[in-house]
Amino acid sequence: MKPNRLLRLNVGFLLKESTGYRRTFEFDEDEAQIADDLTVSDLRGQVTLGRTPQGLYAKGRITAKVPAECGRCLDEFLQPLSANIAELFIHPADNARPGDLVIQDDAILDLAPLVREDMLLSAPLQALCRPDCKGLCPHCGANRNLENCTCEEDTVDPRLAALRALLEK
Repeated sequence: MKPNRLLRLNVGFLLKESTGYRRTFEFDEDEAQIADDLTVSDLRGQVTLGRTPQGLYAKGRITAKVPAECGRCLDEFLQPLSANIAELFIHPADNARPGDLVIQDDAILDLAPLVREDMLLSAPLQALCRPDCKGLCPHCGANRNLENCTCEEDTVDPRLAALRALLEK
């Protein structure tokens, strides 16, 4: 699947407008490939571009979902991600300082790199299918969300078993 171009906006008409002019772009896609390493479903949101003396100010929020595996029970689920955009894009590019975001002469504003970065940063380190996920039994491997196993809970860490023996004396 090639990356979608839905986050590439032709903003030439906005650059011709006076300072203060705004335009809102809405996104509503069932599936989209943001980048080579990020394919999402249920892409929703909006971005408002406002004309400033320096270029265009982009402000908005885009949400989506990606397939994930729960870190406790190993079930597959859709992990919600979001991208909050609040960036100034300089135009013409000659006025930009190093590190500034710019709009090139073709007047195409590509939001995909920003959305990709913010969505990947919003992903949790350990994905959970739900906050109260009980996980897997460490003894028999049963999914505690679906069934109750009969394994006894060993309350003492096996590395501390020798200390337990001392307490019992």
